[in-house]
Amino acid sequence: MAISRKTEFILLSCCFLFTTTIVAYYVLKTSMLEYGLPSTTTISTTRASVSDPQAPPCDHPLTNVVFLKTYKTASTTVSSILIRHGLRHNLSFVLPLHHNPGWFSSRIERFTSDMAKQLLPPLPGTKYNMLVSHVPFNKTAIDRVIRNATYITILRHPVATYESIFGFFKLSSHLKIKHKPSQDPLQMFLSNTKLYSKRVRDPFYKTLLGNRQIFDVGLDLNNYYNDNIVNSVIQEASKNFDLVLIAEYFDESLVLVKKLLCWDFEDILYFQQNKRNNKLRFEIDDWKHQRILEINKEDYKLYQHFNKTFWRKVAAYGDNFHKDLATFRGMLQKMRSECVDEDNFVIDYNGRRNATILKTNAPAYCNDLSKDGFDILLSRQQTIISDMLSNQTFPE
Repeated sequence: MAISRKTEFILLSCCFLFTTTIVAYYVLKTSMLEYGLPSTTTISTTRASVSDPQAPPCDHPLTNVVFLKTYKTASTTVSSILIRHGLRHNLSFVLPLHHNPGWFSSRIERFTSDMAKQLLPPLPGTKYNMLVSHVPFNKTAIDRVIRNATYITILRHPVATYESIFGFFKLSSHLKIKHKPSQDPLQMFLSNTKLYSKRVRDPFYKTLLGNRQIFDVGLDLNNYYNDNIVNSVIQEASKNFDLVLIAEYFDESLVLVKKLLCWDFEDILYFQQNKRNNKLRFEIDDWKHQRILEINKEDYKLYQHFNKTFWRKVAAYGDNFHKDLATFRGMLQKMRSECVDEDNFVIDYNGRRNATILKTNAPAYCNDLSKDGFDILLSRQQTIISDMLSNQTFPE
């Protein structure tokens, strides 16, 4: 016998919420006070293009944003910026219903219509505005959830990205590389990639062994060595993304984001998030550099393409770009001098991350900048389910 939508919703939600509702409600109220969230907002969702130098100046900040979050590319710092803006303006985020809000499903499955059916509900009276969690790209399915979105992502040079992934995710343990403290597991792997790669069973970790950036953008594993399909994916990405940030030019990228989204300088201030612990870093000599490029040939082609388009967008920005960049960097320097204890950090995330420590008497705004924000997003949208259960109101 078919069950009603109400019964289905209760069955899906009650178990998940039993231990979180009271805490979620408290965190929501606290976070609204911390971020100064307004009760209403009149912000435009119309798209604009930074690549068009003749485009008229925008009147309102854009709110509908899809950020394709890539691995070890400074993407957590970008997502924290977007989350902070969303919290300030009462925007709704696309978040998975049943697990960690930082990613969807297995982290290798592209966003699907089935995923869209298993989301935390948006805030009352709103539609979804932002997607900033890790999920491989599928624009068709995402378009159905967030209408008229501005699409952005970030890329990093494949050598730097690969070294960072290898260390942060402790791939040597998944590759079962037995080594002495004096030995370099990255060099051992690069010397015999076929032998070690066969030892990895987890599908997610397999994708980290090469070309993960272009995989997230749209290239499936079985097409890695098909040049025609690789080129097609890159050209399609050029059409799909309004802006592709380059991690090596992070401040420059954010200035472009500011103009594209019609934001203010204050909206793009940042602390570096998810910074890898120094013990998980490897020196890269010329041989390693070349081997990593060989393993990540498709990522390198993707990076080279969008590095060129990036500088064309800088040129299209106009004569004020370098003035705006200098203004932004001046504000960053002031913020860091007021907020950050440069001499200390806390190692967290199972020993993988160096977390920023604030100065003892840092201004209140510093605390907002130091958060990645996913825990607050989860808490406030979980609270919506709690309210629905309490008021006996359910989605149609």
